[in-house]
Amino acid sequence: MSRRYDKVIKEILKDVVDTLITKVIGLKIVKSTAIETKLQITNEREADFILRVEFEDGSISLLHIEFQATNYANMVYRELRYWLYLTEVHGIHPMQYVFYIGNEPLAMKDSLSTESTTHKYHLIDIKDVDCEKFLYSDKPEEVIISILCNYQQKGVKTFITEILTRLKELVPEETLRGKYIRQVEVLSQLRNLQDEVCKEAEVMALVYDLEKDVRFRQGRERGMVEGEQRGEQRGEQRGEQRGKMEGLLEGIELGLELKYGAAGLELMNMVRIISTVDKLEEFKNLIRKAGSVDELKGFLGNSI
Repeated sequence: MSRRYDKVIKEILKDVVDTLITKVIGLKIVKSTAIETKLQITNEREADFILRVEFEDGSISLLHIEFQATNYANMVYRELRYWLYLTEVHGIHPMQYVFYIGNEPLAMKDSLSTESTTHKYHLIDIKDVDCEKFLYSDKPEEVIISILCNYQQKGVKTFITEILTRLKELVPEETLRGKYIRQVEVLSQLRNLQDEVCKEAEVMALVYDLEKDVRFRQGRERGMVEGEQRGEQRGEQRGEQRGKMEGLLEGIELGLELKYGAAGLELMNMVRIISTVDKLEEFKNLIRKAGSVDELKGFLGNSI
Protein backbone atom coordinates (compact mmCIF):
# COMPACT_ATOMS: atom_id res chain seq x y z
CA MET A 1 0.00 0.00 0.00
CA SER A 2 1.23 3.48 -0.83
CA ARG A 3 2.67 5.22 2.25
CA ARG A 4 0.63 8.26 1.31
CA TYR A 5 -2.58 6.49 2.28
CA ASP A 6 -1.30 3.82 4.65
CA LYS A 7 -1.67 5.66 7.95
CA VAL A 8 -5.12 7.14 7.44
CA ILE A 9 -6.48 3.95 5.86
CA LYS A 10 -5.35 1.83 8.79
CA GLU A 11 -6.78 4.40 11.20
CA ILE A 12 -10.17 4.18 9.48
CA LEU A 13 -10.24 0.48 8.73
CA LYS A 14 -9.29 -0.70 12.20
CA ASP A 15 -12.76 0.41 13.33
CA VAL A 16 -14.59 -1.53 10.59
CA VAL A 17 -12.61 -4.77 10.35
CA ASP A 18 -15.35 -6.70 12.16
CA THR A 19 -17.90 -5.27 9.73
CA LEU A 20 -15.83 -6.31 6.73
CA ILE A 21 -15.57 -9.79 8.19
CA THR A 22 -19.34 -10.15 8.56
CA LYS A 23 -20.74 -8.06 5.67
CA VAL A 24 -18.14 -8.74 2.97
CA ILE A 25 -16.26 -11.91 3.87
CA GLY A 26 -19.39 -13.45 5.36
CA LEU A 27 -17.85 -15.11 8.43
CA LYS A 28 -20.02 -15.43 11.54
CA ILE A 29 -17.76 -14.73 14.48
CA VAL A 30 -18.67 -14.03 18.08
CA LYS A 31 -15.37 -12.49 19.13
CA SER A 32 -12.19 -11.16 17.58
CA THR A 33 -8.94 -10.15 19.27
CA ALA A 34 -6.11 -8.34 17.54
CA ILE A 35 -2.74 -10.05 17.67
CA GLU A 36 0.48 -8.02 17.74
CA THR A 37 1.19 -7.21 14.10
CA LYS A 38 4.83 -6.17 14.36
CA LEU A 39 5.81 -9.37 12.58
CA GLN A 40 8.00 -7.89 9.91
CA ILE A 41 9.12 -11.18 8.43
CA THR A 42 10.18 -9.59 5.16
CA ASN A 43 11.95 -6.36 4.33
CA GLU A 44 8.77 -5.07 2.72
CA ARG A 45 6.24 -4.25 5.42
CA GLU A 46 4.31 -5.32 8.48
CA ALA A 47 1.02 -7.17 8.38
CA ASP A 48 -2.09 -4.97 8.44
CA PHE A 49 -4.43 -7.00 10.67
CA ILE A 50 -3.99 -10.38 12.34
CA LEU A 51 -6.95 -11.45 14.46
CA ARG A 52 -7.71 -14.39 16.69
CA VAL A 53 -11.37 -15.14 15.97
CA GLU A 54 -13.93 -17.32 17.70
CA PHE A 55 -16.86 -18.77 15.77
CA GLU A 56 -20.38 -19.59 16.89
CA ASP A 57 -19.50 -23.27 17.28
CA GLY A 58 -16.65 -22.43 19.67
CA SER A 59 -13.85 -23.12 17.20
CA ILE A 60 -10.84 -20.79 17.05
CA SER A 61 -8.88 -19.61 14.02
CA LEU A 62 -6.52 -16.87 12.84
CA LEU A 63 -7.65 -14.29 10.34
CA HIS A 64 -5.01 -12.39 8.36
CA ILE A 65 -6.33 -9.32 6.51
CA GLU A 66 -4.35 -7.05 4.18
CA PHE A 67 -5.31 -3.89 2.30
CA GLN A 68 -3.56 -3.23 -1.00
CA ALA A 69 -3.82 0.01 -3.00
CA THR A 70 -1.70 -1.10 -5.98
CA ASN A 71 -1.37 -4.25 -8.05
CA TYR A 72 1.56 -5.97 -6.38
CA ALA A 73 2.85 -8.73 -8.65
CA ASN A 74 4.33 -10.79 -5.82
CA MET A 75 1.36 -10.62 -3.45
CA VAL A 76 0.87 -14.39 -3.49
CA TYR A 77 4.45 -14.88 -2.30
CA ARG A 78 3.98 -12.31 0.47
CA GLU A 79 0.84 -14.10 1.61
CA LEU A 80 2.62 -17.45 1.54
CA ARG A 81 5.41 -16.09 3.75
CA TYR A 82 2.87 -14.83 6.28
CA TRP A 83 0.96 -18.12 6.15
CA LEU A 84 4.11 -20.09 6.93
CA TYR A 85 5.17 -17.74 9.72
CA LEU A 86 1.76 -17.60 11.43
CA THR A 87 1.30 -21.35 11.15
CA GLU A 88 4.70 -21.97 12.70
CA VAL A 89 4.25 -19.47 15.55
CA HIS A 90 0.59 -20.13 16.43
CA GLY A 91 0.09 -23.68 15.23
CA ILE A 92 -3.02 -22.62 13.28
CA HIS A 93 -3.45 -22.32 9.52
CA PRO A 94 -4.61 -18.71 9.06
CA MET A 95 -7.43 -17.67 6.76
CA GLN A 96 -6.06 -14.94 4.50
CA TYR A 97 -8.00 -12.14 2.83
CA VAL A 98 -6.59 -9.29 0.76
CA PHE A 99 -8.85 -6.32 0.03
CA TYR A 100 -7.79 -4.54 -3.14
CA ILE A 101 -8.75 -0.86 -2.72
CA GLY A 102 -6.91 0.57 -5.73
CA ASN A 103 -8.51 2.27 -8.72
CA GLU A 104 -6.77 0.39 -11.53
CA PRO A 105 -8.30 -2.91 -12.68
CA LEU A 106 -7.36 -5.77 -10.37
CA ALA A 107 -4.46 -7.73 -11.87
CA MET A 108 -3.01 -9.68 -8.93
CA LYS A 109 -2.98 -13.46 -8.75
CA ASP A 110 -4.64 -15.14 -5.79
CA SER A 111 -2.94 -18.53 -6.08
CA LEU A 112 0.39 -20.22 -6.62
CA SER A 113 0.86 -23.70 -8.03
CA THR A 114 4.15 -25.47 -8.74
CA GLU A 115 5.21 -29.10 -8.84
CA SER A 116 5.93 -29.02 -5.11
CA THR A 117 3.88 -26.17 -3.64
CA THR A 118 0.39 -24.71 -3.85
CA HIS A 119 -1.04 -21.76 -2.00
CA LYS A 120 -4.24 -19.74 -2.30
CA TYR A 121 -5.63 -16.73 -0.48
CA HIS A 122 -8.92 -14.84 -0.83
CA LEU A 123 -8.69 -11.71 -3.00
CA ILE A 124 -11.55 -9.20 -2.83
CA ASP A 125 -11.83 -6.16 -5.09
CA ILE A 126 -13.74 -3.69 -2.93
CA LYS A 127 -14.96 -1.93 -6.09
CA ASP A 128 -17.18 -4.98 -6.60
CA VAL A 129 -18.85 -4.51 -3.20
CA ASP A 130 -22.18 -2.69 -3.27
CA CYS A 131 -21.73 0.69 -1.56
CA GLU A 132 -25.10 0.28 0.15
CA LYS A 133 -23.58 -2.35 2.44
CA PHE A 134 -21.96 0.59 4.25
CA LEU A 135 -23.69 3.77 3.10
CA TYR A 136 -26.76 3.39 5.32
CA SER A 137 -24.89 2.17 8.39
CA ASP A 138 -25.33 3.95 11.72
CA LYS A 139 -21.55 4.03 12.15
CA PRO A 140 -19.76 6.95 10.44
CA GLU A 141 -16.63 4.80 10.02
CA GLU A 142 -18.62 2.42 7.84
CA VAL A 143 -20.24 5.21 5.84
CA ILE A 144 -16.75 6.47 4.98
CA ILE A 145 -15.75 3.07 3.55
CA SER A 146 -18.58 3.26 1.01
CA ILE A 147 -16.51 5.78 -1.01
CA LEU A 148 -14.33 2.83 -2.08
CA CYS A 149 -17.23 0.60 -3.15
CA ASN A 150 -19.40 0.20 -6.25
CA TYR A 151 -21.57 3.28 -6.72
CA GLN A 152 -22.12 3.10 -10.49
CA GLN A 153 -25.91 2.90 -10.31
CA LYS A 154 -26.08 6.13 -8.33
CA GLY A 155 -23.86 8.52 -10.24
CA VAL A 156 -20.96 10.46 -8.72
CA LYS A 157 -22.76 13.58 -7.47
CA THR A 158 -25.68 11.69 -5.97
CA PHE A 159 -23.35 9.20 -4.32
CA ILE A 160 -21.09 11.82 -2.72
CA THR A 161 -24.08 13.87 -1.58
CA GLU A 162 -25.52 10.77 0.10
CA ILE A 163 -22.25 10.08 1.94
CA LEU A 164 -21.92 13.64 3.21
CA THR A 165 -25.60 13.88 4.11
CA ARG A 166 -25.36 10.63 6.06
CA LEU A 167 -22.33 11.91 7.97
CA LYS A 168 -24.17 15.15 8.73
CA GLU A 169 -27.09 13.15 10.15
CA LEU A 170 -24.90 10.82 12.20
CA VAL A 171 -22.38 13.37 13.51
CA PRO A 172 -23.99 16.68 14.51
CA GLU A 173 -20.85 17.89 16.31
CA GLU A 174 -19.03 20.01 13.73
CA THR A 175 -15.40 19.32 14.66
CA LEU A 176 -15.83 15.55 14.80
CA ARG A 177 -17.80 15.58 11.56
CA GLY A 178 -14.96 17.52 9.97
CA LYS A 179 -12.59 14.70 10.89
CA TYR A 180 -14.76 12.15 9.09
CA ILE A 181 -15.13 14.37 6.04
CA ARG A 182 -11.34 14.75 5.83
CA GLN A 183 -11.06 10.96 5.91
CA VAL A 184 -13.54 10.72 3.04
CA GLU A 185 -11.42 13.23 1.13
CA VAL A 186 -8.28 11.15 1.62
CA LEU A 187 -9.95 7.89 0.61
CA SER A 188 -11.61 9.59 -2.35
CA GLN A 189 -8.16 10.12 -3.86
CA LEU A 190 -8.10 6.37 -4.47
CA ARG A 191 -11.11 6.88 -6.76
CA ASN A 192 -10.06 10.23 -8.26
CA LEU A 193 -13.06 11.84 -6.57
CA GLN A 194 -11.37 14.31 -4.24
CA ASP A 195 -12.38 17.40 -6.24
CA GLU A 196 -16.01 16.32 -6.23
CA VAL A 197 -15.97 15.57 -2.49
CA CYS A 198 -14.37 18.92 -1.61
CA LYS A 199 -16.77 20.88 -3.83
CA GLU A 200 -19.85 19.15 -2.46
CA ALA A 201 -18.69 19.56 1.16
CA GLU A 202 -18.24 23.27 0.46
CA VAL A 203 -21.68 23.57 -1.12
CA MET A 204 -23.25 21.79 1.84
CA ALA A 205 -21.32 24.07 4.25
CA LEU A 206 -19.85 21.07 6.06
CA VAL A 207 -16.25 22.27 6.25
CA TYR A 208 -15.21 23.38 9.71
CA ASP A 209 -14.37 27.07 9.64
CA LEU A 210 -12.13 28.43 12.37
CA GLU A 211 -13.36 31.94 11.63
CA LYS A 212 -16.78 30.94 12.98
CA ASP A 213 -15.42 29.48 16.21
CA VAL A 214 -16.34 31.72 19.14
CA ARG A 215 -13.15 30.96 21.08
CA PHE A 216 -11.02 31.63 18.02
CA ARG A 217 -12.67 35.03 17.48
CA GLN A 218 -12.37 35.87 21.17
CA GLY A 219 -8.68 35.00 21.15
CA ARG A 220 -8.02 37.07 18.06
CA GLU A 221 -10.02 40.03 19.37
CA ARG A 222 -8.29 39.86 22.74
CA GLY A 223 -4.93 39.82 21.01
CA MET A 224 -5.95 42.82 18.92
CA VAL A 225 -7.06 44.78 21.99
CA GLU A 226 -3.89 43.98 23.89
CA GLY A 227 -1.84 44.87 20.86
CA GLU A 228 -3.59 48.19 20.49
CA GLN A 229 -3.02 48.94 24.16
CA ARG A 230 0.67 48.19 23.78
CA GLY A 231 0.62 50.29 20.65
CA GLU A 232 -0.21 53.37 22.66
CA GLN A 233 3.12 52.99 24.42
CA ARG A 234 5.32 51.51 21.68
CA GLY A 235 3.80 52.85 18.53
CA GLU A 236 0.40 51.99 17.12
CA GLN A 237 1.61 50.12 14.05
CA ARG A 238 3.99 47.89 15.98
CA GLY A 239 1.37 47.20 18.64
CA GLU A 240 -1.29 46.30 16.08
CA GLN A 241 1.12 43.94 14.32
CA ARG A 242 2.00 42.22 17.55
CA GLY A 243 -1.65 42.05 18.54
CA LYS A 244 -2.54 40.37 15.28
CA MET A 245 0.21 37.84 15.71
CA GLU A 246 -0.77 37.02 19.28
CA GLY A 247 -4.40 36.67 18.30
CA LEU A 248 -3.46 34.45 15.39
CA LEU A 249 -1.23 32.31 17.57
CA GLU A 250 -4.01 31.81 20.09
CA GLY A 251 -6.49 30.98 17.35
CA ILE A 252 -4.05 28.61 15.63
CA GLU A 253 -3.37 26.82 18.91
CA LEU A 254 -7.09 26.35 19.42
CA GLY A 255 -7.56 25.15 15.86
CA LEU A 256 -4.74 22.61 16.14
CA GLU A 257 -6.17 21.28 19.40
CA LEU A 258 -9.72 21.00 18.06
CA LYS A 259 -8.70 19.28 14.84
CA TYR A 260 -5.65 17.19 15.77
CA GLY A 261 -5.52 17.05 19.56
CA ALA A 262 -2.13 16.56 21.25
CA ALA A 263 -0.41 15.84 17.92
CA GLY A 264 -1.49 19.27 16.68
CA LEU A 265 -0.40 21.11 19.80
CA GLU A 266 3.09 19.69 19.40
CA LEU A 267 3.48 21.96 16.36
CA MET A 268 3.11 25.18 18.35
CA ASN A 269 6.84 25.48 19.08
CA MET A 270 7.45 25.59 15.32
CA VAL A 271 4.49 27.93 14.73
CA ARG A 272 5.81 30.49 17.24
CA ILE A 273 9.00 30.83 15.21
CA ILE A 274 7.03 32.27 12.28
CA SER A 275 7.72 35.99 12.23
CA THR A 276 5.10 37.46 9.89
CA VAL A 277 1.33 37.89 10.02
CA ASP A 278 0.98 36.75 6.40
CA LYS A 279 2.64 33.38 7.10
CA LEU A 280 0.53 32.86 10.20
CA GLU A 281 -2.61 33.66 8.23
CA GLU A 282 -1.52 31.20 5.55
CA PHE A 283 -0.92 28.50 8.14
CA LYS A 284 -4.25 29.20 9.84
CA ASN A 285 -6.05 28.68 6.52
CA LEU A 286 -4.08 25.50 5.90
CA ILE A 287 -5.31 23.99 9.19
CA ARG A 288 -8.82 23.88 7.77
CA LYS A 289 -7.78 22.29 4.49
CA ALA A 290 -4.96 19.95 5.55
CA GLY A 291 -5.57 16.22 5.66
CA SER A 292 -2.86 15.36 8.17
CA VAL A 293 -0.40 16.73 10.71
CA ASP A 294 2.41 15.76 8.35
CA GLU A 295 1.08 18.21 5.77
CA LEU A 296 1.22 20.99 8.34
CA LYS A 297 4.74 19.98 9.33
CA GLY A 298 5.77 20.24 5.69
CA PHE A 299 4.50 23.81 5.51
CA LEU A 300 6.23 24.78 8.74
CA GLY A 301 9.48 23.17 7.63
CA ASN A 302 9.50 25.40 4.56
CA SER A 303 8.51 28.54 6.49
CA ILE A 304 11.09 28.70 9.27
